[in-house]
This record gives sequence, structure tokens and C-alpha cells, in this order.
Amino acid sequence: MRVVTKFKCDELETIKIYTGTRLSISVDIFAIPDGYKSFATSSLLCHDSLTGAGFHQDKKESVKLAVKDLRQMIDEFKEE
Repeated sequence: MRVVTKFKCDELETIKIYTGTRLSISVDIFAIPDGYKSFATSSLLCHDSLTGAGFHQDKKESVKLAVKDLRQMIDEFKEE
């Protein structure tokens, strides 16, 4: 697994997580007054409408919550 971080401005950071398969996850992290708001999306076209969200005072926890939310949506999508 490889992680690439890009800073776009003080309030926005983008992390790209490469899982080693054809899947990569992009996470946009926004700094808000109460902490951080993160949104995770998948690189797979069949999951392009799914977006995981995470809100937390800690940046890493916000990212983890967003990725966890996205994975849950992907699992539910597979079951349908």
C-alpha cells in the first residue's frame, strides 16, 4: 500500500491511497473550526457515486472514518 499526500491550500489536503490492486481511494480533507471533515471516493467506475464521510477533531481519525464509511458502502453495493 502506498499513500501520496498533496496540499492544495491551508484548508484542503488530498490523500491518495493505492492498495496494490486496481483500487485507489482518494480522500479530501477539509479543515473546519470544529476539527476536520473528510470525504473518501473510490477509483473504480462502478463505485463512482459512492462517497464516504468522516468528521472528527483529529485529522487521522477523520480520514479513517471516511474510508471506513466508504468501505461499508462498497460492501453494501456488492450485496445488491
